[in-house]
Amino acid sequence: MTENEKIKSETQEEKSKEELDKEKEEKLKIESLQKAGKIAQKVKEYIKPKIKVGAKVFDLISDTEAKIEELDGLCAFPVNLSINNIAAHYTSPIKDDGLEITEEDLVKIDLGVHIKGYIVDTAYSVNFNEDESLENIIQATEVALNAAKMMVKPKTNTQDIGKKIEDIVKGFKYNPIRELGGHQIERWTVHGKKQLPELGSQGGDIMEEGEVFSIEIFASTGEGSVHNTQYSYIYEINPYAGRVPLRRKTSKQLLGFINKNYKTLPFAERWLAKEFRLGVAFGLQELIQQGKLQAHYVLSEKKGAYVAQSEETILVTEDGYEQLT
Repeated sequence: MTENEKIKSETQEEKSKEELDKEKEEKLKIESLQKAGKIAQKVKEYIKPKIKVGAKVFDLISDTEAKIEELDGLCAFPVNLSINNIAAHYTSPIKDDGLEITEEDLVKIDLGVHIKGYIVDTAYSVNFNEDESLENIIQATEVALNAAKMMVKPKTNTQDIGKKIEDIVKGFKYNPIRELGGHQIERWTVHGKKQLPELGSQGGDIMEEGEVFSIEIFASTGEGSVHNTQYSYIYEINPYAGRVPLRRKTSKQLLGFINKNYKTLPFAERWLAKEFRLGVAFGLQELIQQGKLQAHYVLSEKKGAYVAQSEETILVTEDGYEQLT
């Protein structure tokens, strides 16, 4: 074999190894997403009958998270259970706040499952309020979600999907929420780079084969806008923060535990309380002040408004999509 032939042979071997590694990685991704999706489906079916008037929110959230783990999944983020004008990011605090579902409530449950960092994200709403203005609010989110799914394929601009969502939700006489919406999901990252907006005026991104998206629809009786409340029970590592000085021993221990167990995924303060009996609040406070953690504040529509939510995760395929949840 000549030197040139030897180099060519080695190059081909390297290339085929690269291709094999890529194929192996893609297989792991698909299998993990499909497994996570099946777990999410089972968990939704399991918890739905338990969402009823008089049920304690703390118990529902804890039960949902425990079921995910029982089925060999991991929580991609703390289960959100948001009621009425609270649109997103409510999970129970360390101490049970006594919140219960009443016959006036419109309830949204939002859960995520991951297998080896491959994430699915899904949500649905349950309405106990018999006010006529809410009669079609859940249907509005479901119809918009189904229409959005049918538009998914490679090279679709998510702005076009956002316009369709806006038209449908407004056609039902509700408002989409401009600050919330669907998003790309990447490994270890719930909110990826690309957005799938609720409004046609919000710009968009081009979908590509192999990408994973959450199609997330909100419909509101309010202004179609949310604001941060003063409450936050969900946090995640700030990936852009470098090394910072930490005075408290607990802060250092918390940071090590978070990095090891949650990486870049959101987590609940009550999860930390299971591992650390003392100092969680002060440790979190220092990590936030030093920029190591970012808080996800509970998001609220105006007082007196009602918000419904529907969400599914899809994989963009060669000629359309595969629904994972």
